[in-house]
Amino acid sequence: MIREKKNFAAYKRYKILFFMTTVLQIEGIGANDLFARLDQMESAISALSANPKHTATPPQADYISRREVANIFKISLVTVNDWVNKGILQAYKVANRVYFKRSEVENALVRKGGKYE
Repeated sequence: MIREKKNFAAYKRYKILFFMTTVLQIEGIGANDLFARLDQMESAISALSANPKHTATPPQADYISRREVANIFKISLVTVNDWVNKGILQAYKVANRVYFKRSEVENALVRKGGKYE
C-alpha cells in the first residue's frame, strides 16, 4: 500500500513537471500564431509525404546483384564475398544491398580466363 502511494506521488510529480514544461514551451506565442505555425508544419509534412526523396531506387542497369555475379561465374555467394575481400571484385553498397558494376565483373571474368554468357 505504501509503495503504491509512492509510485502515485512520483507519477503525479512527473505529470506536473510535464505540464509545466509544455506550458513554458508555448507561453510566448499567441493562439493565432500557434495555429498558423501548426498549419505551416502540416503543409510541409504533406508536401514531404507526397514527394518522398529518400526512397530506395533500384540501381541502374549497369549494376548487377551478388546472385547474378555468382551465376555468371558459376560460383557460390560465399566465393563472391571472398573475391570481394581479396580485391578481385569491387562491391558497391546501395540501400543495404551489395551490387557490382557489370563492366568490372566482365573484366574480372576475362582476367580469370572464363567466358561470359
